[in-house]
Amino acid sequence: MRFRFCGDLDCPDWLLAEISILSKLTSVKMKLLCAQVIKDILGDSIDYGKVGKLTADAKYEDSDIKAAIAALSFIFTSAAKHSVAGDTLDNELQQLGLPKENAGSVCKVYGDNIQKLTAALNDRSLRGIHIM
Repeated sequence: MRFRFCGDLDCPDWLLAEISILSKLTSVKMKLLCAQVIKDILGDSIDYGKVGKLTADAKYEDSDIKAAIAALSFIFTSAAKHSVAGDTLDNELQQLGLPKENAGSVCKVYGDNIQKLTAALNDRSLRGIHIM
């Protein structure tokens, strides 16, 4: 199946594996974790102490925390690169197996920060030299 947030390609296998890890969080904690990931993408650092507290009840190991952060970072940056609308992203995440409440939390944070994400990604992109 093809997904818009993946550039109309199949979803990477590693991301499919991480969806089950993301599914263990409550929607409120998912929203807070997404906020930390957005901070990281925008150039601030992630507060790993806060992330550890968010994921404590889900019994995440360190590798699970890193995998969840990588998965959310991929989702946000890829969706922003491909100009995916929030409702489309919500639908596609649910198709991948993320619970509706968690997909809604991800898309809420994405929708609130799409302009900042796009600007940050544009600033980081490789640009050619303008020759007259």
